[in-house]
Amino acid sequence: MGETLSLLFRSSENGTFELQVKENWSGRVVSGSFNPPYTTKQLNALLKKLSKLDSTDQELCEIGQRLFFALCNVETAQTTLREAGEPSGQTILRSLIQRTLKRRGTVALTFCFTPGCDELVRYPWELLHNGDHFLLASGIFTLTRALLHPDIPLGCELPVHLPMRVLYIGASPVDCTPLETEKSFAALENGLAPLIESGQVFLDRLEPPTFGQLVRYLNSYGGAGLFDDNETVIPCYLVHFDGHGAFGRLCPEEDCKTISDVDARRCGHCNISLKHVKAQTYLCFCDDEGYNRFINTEALRELFLSSDVRLTVFSACETATFQNNRTRQHHRRNVVDATLATALVTAQVPAVVAMPFSLQDELSPTFIFHFYEALADGRMLEEALSRARQALLPMQQKSWFIPVLYRHVAEGDAGPVPLLARQDAHDRHHHPLAHIGAWSSFVGRELELQDLRQLFAAATTERQAAEMGYLRLQPRTHHIALTGPAGIGKSALAFEAVRRYQEKFPGGVLGVSLQGGKSFDDALGELIRSLHIPTKINPASNIERRAQLVIATFRSLASRELPCLLLLDGFEEVKDRSELEAWLHFLSSLPQEVVVLVTSRSNPGTMVILQGSHCRWYEYSVRKMLDADLMKLFAELAAASGLDQRIHLDDPQQQAILQEICTLLDGYPLGAELIFGTARTIGDRIYTPQAATRSLEEVRDELRTTPLAGILAALEISYRHLTPSARLLLSYLAAFKLPFSREQIMLVVAPETLAVACNTGGVRQGVADVMSKENGLQYVNENDLTTLAENWPATRDELVQASFMQFDGHVYTIHVQVRSFAISHLPVEERRRVHRVVAAYYSMLPQPGVEEWLAAFEHLESAGELQDIQEALHVAVRASEAIGRQHHTRDWLAMLQRAKVYASRLGDTVREGYIQCCLSALSFEEENLV
Repeated sequence: MGETLSLLFRSSENGTFELQVKENWSGRVVSGSFNPPYTTKQLNALLKKLSKLDSTDQELCEIGQRLFFALCNVETAQTTLREAGEPSGQTILRSLIQRTLKRRGTVALTFCFTPGCDELVRYPWELLHNGDHFLLASGIFTLTRALLHPDIPLGCELPVHLPMRVLYIGASPVDCTPLETEKSFAALENGLAPLIESGQVFLDRLEPPTFGQLVRYLNSYGGAGLFDDNETVIPCYLVHFDGHGAFGRLCPEEDCKTISDVDARRCGHCNISLKHVKAQTYLCFCDDEGYNRFINTEALRELFLSSDVRLTVFSACETATFQNNRTRQHHRRNVVDATLATALVTAQVPAVVAMPFSLQDELSPTFIFHFYEALADGRMLEEALSRARQALLPMQQKSWFIPVLYRHVAEGDAGPVPLLARQDAHDRHHHPLAHIGAWSSFVGRELELQDLRQLFAAATTERQAAEMGYLRLQPRTHHIALTGPAGIGKSALAFEAVRRYQEKFPGGVLGVSLQGGKSFDDALGELIRSLHIPTKINPASNIERRAQLVIATFRSLASRELPCLLLLDGFEEVKDRSELEAWLHFLSSLPQEVVVLVTSRSNPGTMVILQGSHCRWYEYSVRKMLDADLMKLFAELAAASGLDQRIHLDDPQQQAILQEICTLLDGYPLGAELIFGTARTIGDRIYTPQAATRSLEEVRDELRTTPLAGILAALEISYRHLTPSARLLLSYLAAFKLPFSREQIMLVVAPETLAVACNTGGVRQGVADVMSKENGLQYVNENDLTTLAENWPATRDELVQASFMQFDGHVYTIHVQVRSFAISHLPVEERRRVHRVVAAYYSMLPQPGVEEWLAAFEHLESAGELQDIQEALHVAVRASEAIGRQHHTRDWLAMLQRAKVYASRLGDTVREGYIQCCLSALSFEEENLV
């Protein structure tokens, strides 16, 4: 199916109705009051006329147009449209019809009715006419009537998995008008022939067609009335009844067998009072002698209530007919339960196809064959019914609109559904990109997801930038790059955005993982398979020809206004220049209707200069997670892996430790996965969840000194792709605990500053390059220092483009996990020297603030030698004198506490006394405030 349009009707206490119209393609929602186009009396008269099938085409058109304009003219009390000031229901319906006709697509109309809307359920919505077409006769629209009853639990869901049984009930009692049941059974058999021949469907016929035999059959194969149906290996999921049906009041006289109209007070045959007889649907089964036996709705509802049946089809008259005299609220449920179709749906049968009027017997085989052939082909229920209706059009009968589909659904889950699950199909709620590693569990990132929703909308509809809030997307831009450091959650965010907003791409969602260095040719092969392109091209044939085939397929979808989404995960893995050029030429050739979303540490637009075609990229930088979201992610992952049961995350002490871990990870979701998730491979090594083998205290203590091993491995993979100068600059800049500017970068890369490294043991002669780790240390080559001093701006740019550094237009920042990783690559002496340089910078500012004083103290602590600790004490005293008692944050108090310990160990009684006075004064002030 293509797009869906949901129309939700609600009733109010004052007898009025509200209609909510929601279009899945654009996300537009319109709510307002709905004025029924007919009174109850007019509707009863209309339905009686339609049941006689003597209406002219012009009369049917007029009915359909009246219904259509009633939907268009919803009086909007509140409009929640994405385009402010846009007209309400009329614009949605008309634009949807025009767009669908243009692209030869399909639209599933779902009419949802809440309790109290029985009057509206009866309307002949299948006749909807926009002035040019009967929407359902055109073949591009389907229609489902969905009943929303929150007090009734949902039954078994669709689709079903094969094998299964199908039961055909052909009842033609000898005392009723003869029916061509043999032709109908043959049509059913022919429609399901492929599945019958392959042994996936077993077609049974009820012999004799009695109600007692139906009870025995469902007890054996349908799960009805069984305490334990484990022995039912191949259940009956579908029941087709082909026979007579009627709606009305059945005479209570046992020998009369007369059904009178719903408004009749006495039997038309024997004149017995019908005062206490309930109007309902009756099916004509046979008795043991082959004569008619009426079976009422109540009996059928109770039988199917406990069965495995998922779809019932009643090719019988008036099986979806009921009358509603606008009775009181507490009687309306009885009206619904009196009609067979709606009664079974509320009895947890997921779907029912029935006839509100009389359907000629000669049309039944045509309807049956086309309906079941489509179901066997894996089509949606709605599509199959649409195909059957179209097959009835040339039959010279006014019966094409008669078959109707009822479903019982949950609110917000009323989309089309097939009867049969495909062999390779996943669960309907399964992630659309599960094949490339996506999974459905996700926590947080709500702001980022809203941003991506806006970007998707802008890329597919070319909205003006002013409508996008703070985001700005240039016209014709449909390439979006999610960038950020390794492990920050780019892929998870992309996968969740695709899962949430996949309905915005009726042309489909395609995903390719480039992790592991997948070639352009292999990726093209995946796209060809995902697009179901029938081709005889040899897989080893010309790559350019294969790329043009994929591009042509995307253009075909674009010509029918079917937006698509192409996700490329791990684009930074494309390293070969020729491969990179091939990818960028391919992506720039895709039509506007194909939104390209890549996850990468670098913006693809900055990776290489292309000759000829190029495309604009919108870069969206993925930042760290909020602490509250990271805590939720801890709980989600622990619950999924079962670790929460063993380590008791709800314990207050454990919660406190988790808060510390959360602070140390600083919004790094990879850390949460490495602690509580499942085993994962990074590089060539498998990392099991830390919490499975060690306490949270151990994890916290490790994080205080170094990133988790898995985070180190992920960063190491990215680190290897940097140039030697970039690695060296990253290690130097990682010393900055606070955001830094261009001037501060120059502080550590100035030639005179770097020259000091050559004289303090920072360089070991004989080392030809920046070497790999050895005992936690790396050595710096003198030539690299010279190159860095000369070319640091280009090296700085490389770090920003590779997402090792973030730049907000004013200052640069490095994530705490990246800082801890990168600075460990400097030799110990060089690391200490850089800490001293940065500490001196902060403490020598004209007016350092609290953060600068704290940073200076911590840098000296990190340097760690005796002279550094002494200088740290000096900084603590200067800071206390400069700041006074204005600030007594937790970090400030912690600094003073550590300084007091250092002074005591060094025997510096003067500074120890001064610091103690500061602490006492702050404690006294805090107590008074409390």
